[in-house]
Amino acid sequence: MEQANFDIGIIGSGPAGLAAAFEAQQLGQKVVIIEEYMWGGTCPNYGCDPKKILLSAVEILHREQALQNKGLVGSSRINWPELMAIKQEYVDAVKPRKIKGLEQATIEHIYGHAQFINRNTITTENQKIQATNWIIATGQRPRQLDFPGADLMLDSEDFLNLAEMPQDITFLGGGYIGVEFANISHFADANVHLITQGNHLLSDFDQLLVGKFEQEMIHNGVDITFNATIVEIKKYEGQYLIRLSNGTTYLTDLVISAVGRVGNADKIHAENAGIEIRDGHILVDQYLRSTNPDIYAIGDVADNDVPKLVPVGNYEGRYVARRLSDQTSEALQYPTMPQVVFGTPRIAQTGLSMKDAQKQGFVVKDLELGKVITFFRYHDDAHIRVALNQTGQIVGASILAFEAEELINYFVTAINTKRTFEETQANLYAYPSLGSEFAEFY
Repeated sequence: MEQANFDIGIIGSGPAGLAAAFEAQQLGQKVVIIEEYMWGGTCPNYGCDPKKILLSAVEILHREQALQNKGLVGSSRINWPELMAIKQEYVDAVKPRKIKGLEQATIEHIYGHAQFINRNTITTENQKIQATNWIIATGQRPRQLDFPGADLMLDSEDFLNLAEMPQDITFLGGGYIGVEFANISHFADANVHLITQGNHLLSDFDQLLVGKFEQEMIHNGVDITFNATIVEIKKYEGQYLIRLSNGTTYLTDLVISAVGRVGNADKIHAENAGIEIRDGHILVDQYLRSTNPDIYAIGDVADNDVPKLVPVGNYEGRYVARRLSDQTSEALQYPTMPQVVFGTPRIAQTGLSMKDAQKQGFVVKDLELGKVITFFRYHDDAHIRVALNQTGQIVGASILAFEAEELINYFVTAINTKRTFEETQANLYAYPSLGSEFAEFY
């Protein structure tokens, strides 16, 4: 079997793996990247990017509905097959775009399944590859459940490839995937059920705002069942009969599982390289090193306590590439990381949570902004919560608003630059805009 040798080998071509590959190549390393599924990884193929394309139609519908009888007459409807065709047009271009970028950067790229045979060598279908250092960026996959009929459920990738939107659809899981897909399905005219075993959705987010978020979903017509889970699914006359742990039964056309994800490190024979894994994720230290000091893990597959987000994976990929190129010896320090749930409205947060801020005796400001022009024009009942430390610096923010994903970025900058509330007004922004409202907070 042919063998090739490299300075750095990367397994996985998602955002984290690609960021590491391009950074390492630019720093003079001989790099190879290996992918066994879809070039570009989850985000552009069956994750955040196609989801946002579907949301583009939802955004228009939401604004039309908000302005009904307030100056606007008539409303559009989503044509699901046409919308999915636009989504697929984008997805189909991902692979050639990623391959072209790798070729232009002269980065060796191999399609195949990588498995370790020793501490620094992997095999694919037809060759051995040895590298001085390896970076594992194999990402995650949907978690599989084990109960009668669990195999009848589809997953998030299946949802993003639905040819038709069913009349009645059920989502299991109260995290961001279940919430976002339930929101999209509602605006695509489906009757939507959302089942969560918790007493609230989105447990990692500010529960005061989550309560408002839940009420908006319920007002829109989404049927949310709390403190329950599915215990059995059966086929019944072309539909699925669902039985919940609270005894409820009902019929639905489709069931989507959104109960979390597991890491893919269990698929690469990590044990042959001395790599310790947990739930498919690779245990790492503050340098993102695995238990084999010559192998690093980045992005979703790394077992660390940070949000699994595209910008985080990019950041980690560039860091490890610089570390392996002797550009830094420092442990990885993360800036504040914004998180967004793309519902209607959005909910976003960054920095210290309001709960933790109050525990530390910090001031939490609550700002109701539905009457100011930037939010009033779309009848957006925006609510912003800001945490300030003893010196008045902004240390956290939580937002419920239709444009929360844009507004949260202003707080990211404020937190990273250690600005006080007053110092946020130092910039002059276009008026009226999200920036101008940010500068006017008091």
